[in-house]
Amino acid sequence: MAPAPGSAQQTSLQPGIWLLDDIRMLYSVFLLTRGFPGYILLLSHWGPARRFCTAPDMNNLCHHTTLSICTHRMRESLRPYVFDKIHPLVSSRIWSRIIVRGHYARQGKDVHISSTEKKDKRFNWQRPTATILDDETLEICCFPGEDYVRHYSLLMAYHLALNDIRQSSAIECFPPSSGDTMGIFERSNLRLMGKVDTVVLGCVEYLVPGEEQVPWETGTSATDQVFAWKVFRRDDEHVVSFLACLVSLWGDTLGTVVRALRQLNDVSCVLYMGKAGSLRPEDTPNNVLVSGEASYVAGKQITWDNVLKPAISAATTARVCHGINVTVPTPLVETDAWFEQWKRKADWVDCEIGHAAEACQANEIKFGYLHLISDNVARYYPQNLATERQPTERLARRRMFQQMQDILSLHLQLGDTAPGPE
Repeated sequence: MAPAPGSAQQTSLQPGIWLLDDIRMLYSVFLLTRGFPGYILLLSHWGPARRFCTAPDMNNLCHHTTLSICTHRMRESLRPYVFDKIHPLVSSRIWSRIIVRGHYARQGKDVHISSTEKKDKRFNWQRPTATILDDETLEICCFPGEDYVRHYSLLMAYHLALNDIRQSSAIECFPPSSGDTMGIFERSNLRLMGKVDTVVLGCVEYLVPGEEQVPWETGTSATDQVFAWKVFRRDDEHVVSFLACLVSLWGDTLGTVVRALRQLNDVSCVLYMGKAGSLRPEDTPNNVLVSGEASYVAGKQITWDNVLKPAISAATTARVCHGINVTVPTPLVETDAWFEQWKRKADWVDCEIGHAAEACQANEIKFGYLHLISDNVARYYPQNLATERQPTERLARRRMFQQMQDILSLHLQLGDTAPGPE
């Protein structure tokens, strides 16, 4: 068995340090080192899987399903997907060390903001920054979410493999604690939103009513605030907020946002409107809406009462499929082996639903989600995660967002309600 974190045995072996000779063992390490203070992945040439650890008694930890380029479900879309996500400095040279850290850093003379950030987006456009520590070492700083750090670590690893980089390169991963993430939200402008009853999260900039007439608020005149919102008060005094964020609320970070909303804003209902990958071959991307009342997260199934169910049933402009979701830390774990494991258990996959539902249950918050299918894990489609910003796909999604907005309107019953609190 593995030594317990913090034990004398583990400490003597430099805790959390793993040595791998093949990228195909990465996901095993991510699963098995969850909670460790840091771990190192040494990646050399793409060849037969050989692995070794810092001590013989840790060898039994290297035994899970392996990853490879040729068996990833993205197929030929994997390369453009990875290339579009990595910081330009990563591919500028071969680095001996790439450190991926959960740390929110946007300022400083040595901080390099990515030139590929999508400034044409109003929200969710900030991406990890880079700092050159020395001639051999690059540090990537992600918004502090455990899944986000794991996602970017795998992006780095796939980048090395896809480019057949044969010199040994080390990826050192330092996930944040949940307190790191909550601390940022507690110090942010979120508390300035005040008390709200229902919060809509996700693709809200495409779903808010009266988008052009109602300004986004931040609660302060200070610039570069993490959150912005549009608040509506119904005649029955029920307050609804469409909440947007400059950073990506990836994976478990969304669960932390839910807990912060309960603590800072006394929220009683959370609606999450996003996107998912289908595990059903018949679902064409950007043509299907899905919802449900169950998700697998960390191997455990959780269930809830879907507050959107009556509105979905009453909708006449949209057809919504109901099924079971599985929550993963990153789409980069979706290999052939992963699909074989989940294709009979779940209908679609995303990175946030399970975390949001868990946080809602723990804090007695009502929950519901409505997602569009953005890609298909079961069958290759030309519409996928690597092509979603193309004009034809944006046009198709506009139609889907309209259907989502119709369902939201039925549920929220905002009518001609004036924006903002009294």
